[in-house]
Amino acid sequence: MKKLRYAVFLGVLVLAIGLSALVYMNWKKISLLERAVGIPRIKADLAAGNVFLAEEKEGNVLWELKARMAESFRKDNRTLLRDLKVKLYDQGGRVLTLTGDRGRINEQTRDMQIEGGIVVTSSDGLCLKTQSLQYNHSQREITTDDPVEIDGRGVQTTGVGLRLDLANERISILRDVKTFIREIPSDKG
Repeated sequence: MKKLRYAVFLGVLVLAIGLSALVYMNWKKISLLERAVGIPRIKADLAAGNVFLAEEKEGNVLWELKARMAESFRKDNRTLLRDLKVKLYDQGGRVLTLTGDRGRINEQTRDMQIEGGIVVTSSDGLCLKTQSLQYNHSQREITTDDPVEIDGRGVQTTGVGLRLDLANERISILRDVKTFIREIPSDKG
């Protein structure tokens, strides 16, 4: 137990020193940007770089999140993320990997919103592209109202809006659906 407390204390100390150095090195850049843009800066309760979060249930990893930068706002139970990558694991062993420019995670519900240059790839070869999406953790559902493009297995589908039910492995494109089927190479030689 003493080793665990020491390790936690040491980790917090290293994080505090790292954050202090980061703030010190970037203080002038932040101040100049705030004055140039004229937007008041709301201070985060905690900010960190190269963040890794994960959730595990009954020995199984449900999801993992990596971000270049995270700012936590305890009052709102939210964390803002930059340059993020999320891996969602299902019970069948399939993995969905989501990447995006920025996002938010609700620290209580684990719901996420991701925006900007989103690419979702599945371990079975599908690739989805869009500009925003929401992940509802309790329902294990990904949604968007933006245009989407899905490519894989010789089929390219585009449309507007998406509902992806991870629990039941169902995907729906909501409107303006167009599908293009390419010739699929034969495995027979």
